[in-house]
Amino acid sequence: MPLSKYQGICYRIFGKRAAKSSQIEYIKRAIERAYMEVRPEAYISYAWMNGIIGGVAGIAFIFIYLFLLPGMGIVLPTKLLIIVIPSPILIGAIAYLVTMMIPESKANSRKKDIDNKLPYALNFLAAMASAGVTPALAFKSLAEQPIYGEVQKEAAWIYRDMSIFNIDIVTALRNAANRTPSIKFQEFIQGAITTVTSGGDLKKYFFAKSEEYMRENRRNQKEFLETLGVLAESYVTVVVAAPLFLIVMVSVMSMVSSGGGGGSSSLLIMYMLTFIMLPLAHLGFAVVISSMSPEV
Repeated sequence: MPLSKYQGICYRIFGKRAAKSSQIEYIKRAIERAYMEVRPEAYISYAWMNGIIGGVAGIAFIFIYLFLLPGMGIVLPTKLLIIVIPSPILIGAIAYLVTMMIPESKANSRKKDIDNKLPYALNFLAAMASAGVTPALAFKSLAEQPIYGEVQKEAAWIYRDMSIFNIDIVTALRNAANRTPSIKFQEFIQGAITTVTSGGDLKKYFFAKSEEYMRENRRNQKEFLETLGVLAESYVTVVVAAPLFLIVMVSVMSMVSSGGGGGSSSLLIMYMLTFIMLPLAHLGFAVVISSMSPEV
């Protein structure tokens, strides 16, 4: 996959230095696991440039705060200088770290998809093996089935190694086991290597692993439903009942302390509860449930 113009500029500026970076092995491994077609040194150059641009944005933020806003008659609290002054370092570091974390995040997403689709992909491989198809052609057929998601990409890599690079099937499977982000797929590949080298029956092995992973999927679904029930009770308590109780309590306190300056503070609490705490609570529950939910 060709680099974008921005990434190309980053690579031309930092490419030689990035190739000597201590992060080169880590990012190479993360890129392979994430199935990203980009050179490690090009990606590190891209991360460095993002960090520098983030630092420049922080310097611009300081300039706006200290010179531009006062020139427009807008005076902000001096306490904010605690956040404003280190903003170039903070923004630059965040931009760099987020960029470096993207491959690992994509790899984790691939891992989840592989684990979910693997039982069904193994059924397909078992059907191919029962028809007398060779392992190479079985993986080729699997690589042509996009319904199996990231498992299809793993199969495409295995077939690519065998067909284009003329690598034997055992070595191709070992390469796949080393680069996959999924422990399940790695275990399956290692078992397939043992079966092939020992002259075992691949059809029986594929069916056995498919049944094993199917049972595990059903168990995960059951555990998720039980956890979802607990989360539903927590949601009602934290996001529905507790805010209503706080609103009533703050309203009563506001009426009791009316005339003593407590009304403004109570109003501030109500605003924070309505526009900050409640949205964050809803978002938190949504993220937790989304990250936990297994794909059917």
